[in-house]
Amino acid sequence: MSQLDLEHVDVATTAPLSGLSLDHRPKEFESLLSELSAAFVRVSVDEIDREIERWLERIVLAMGVDRSTVYRVGPDGRFWGTHQWARSGIGTPDIGRRYSAEDAPWLISKIRSGEIVVISRMDDLPPEAWTAREGFLSVGTRSNVTIPLRVGGVVVGALLFGAVLSEKHWSVQEVQRLKLVAEMFGNAFERMRTEAAIRSLSDELRQATQVMTMGELTASLAHELNQPLGAILNNAKAARRLLTAKKRDWAEIDSALDDIIRDDARAVDIIRNVRALFKRGEAKMLPLKLGDILQDVARIVNADARMKRISWSMEIADSLPKIRADKTHVTQAILNLVLNAFDSVTASAGTRKVTLRAFRENDEIHLSVSDSGKGIDPAVMPRLFDPFYTTKPTGMGMGLTVVRSIVENHGGRIWATPSSDHGATFEFVLPGETNVSPSHNGSRKKRAGGNHASRRHR
Repeated sequence: MSQLDLEHVDVATTAPLSGLSLDHRPKEFESLLSELSAAFVRVSVDEIDREIERWLERIVLAMGVDRSTVYRVGPDGRFWGTHQWARSGIGTPDIGRRYSAEDAPWLISKIRSGEIVVISRMDDLPPEAWTAREGFLSVGTRSNVTIPLRVGGVVVGALLFGAVLSEKHWSVQEVQRLKLVAEMFGNAFERMRTEAAIRSLSDELRQATQVMTMGELTASLAHELNQPLGAILNNAKAARRLLTAKKRDWAEIDSALDDIIRDDARAVDIIRNVRALFKRGEAKMLPLKLGDILQDVARIVNADARMKRISWSMEIADSLPKIRADKTHVTQAILNLVLNAFDSVTASAGTRKVTLRAFRENDEIHLSVSDSGKGIDPAVMPRLFDPFYTTKPTGMGMGLTVVRSIVENHGGRIWATPSSDHGATFEFVLPGETNVSPSHNGSRKKRAGGNHASRRHR
């Protein structure tokens, strides 16, 4: 063991070094220190406080002293006791009391400067240390060693060992050993500080994630609601115009009102979908025809495709097995892929073409959305479905994550591939409804959208 650095020790005795003597006792304490070090390596952060008090007892008994106390520096700069142990019948300081520099200026100044203070006799303290002397005597201390606790090079507290029943002359080796104990305690407190910082950072990250998710959800909700609400407004205006016409077309008026009712139901479904994200048990898994869902998607995006001059089409096999799914969730997933494809083609200078295909393979349904946009950089492909990863300047990286979550919650899988010429294809597979016996896998295709738009903007 290395010799104690006496330049950082204040020996409060009449003769500067008379209170330090050599310790020729056996080295049992070294094995105790090794055990202490191993214990703090093994112990979890949540158990460090309890472990410190357990080791205070063992060290006090091993050193032949009577009491030990750990003081920490609080946010207000004052010292307060956090851990202590004393022999039976030995009084202890008030663990809850806080000490400022005004209470013990000499001692606290020494601690803050990083000096170890060794006191073998209270009567040998200098006159300027009278407050420290009174404080020690008030709790029966006759000899004491005070060692600063450091965390990251900063003094964050002090470790005190005191003799009450009789005075004690501290050897160089004893002070060195207690200094090592203080270093181990300081490392333990550093672990606690680091863990607290990590938890705080995790809480901040979780809060930021929630804010980002809510921002993405709000943007998505606004976008989705704009479609049915805009269609309701347009059909309401059309109905008013038809009602004020000299020759009223009651069939057209009735059709416009039917469209208003359907779009209102669509808006209700969107709100229900948002509520389902935050409340368990809302998803309704029912046998559904995918073709009906796709026709709903086409009706929602047709007007958007016309406005953005996108050649948009769907190719749906004649006979598809039913799927067991939540209609609103699956509709949302398909809409996200289609609208992402719309964004991709409008951001490129080439042909604006988006195609949705659905076909059966064995008992599974394959659905793909292909676009003629700028494509996907192979380097970003592995991260494409990661939360908060986006290639859009104003994107928040939740759209594809939501799609993947919906697909996987329905027992499916999803992937993306660059197209052979340009653009990209997003494809997912869903299991067919097992208790439905679909007919043959038809090859005739139905096309919708593009030049097959509804008679009014919906």
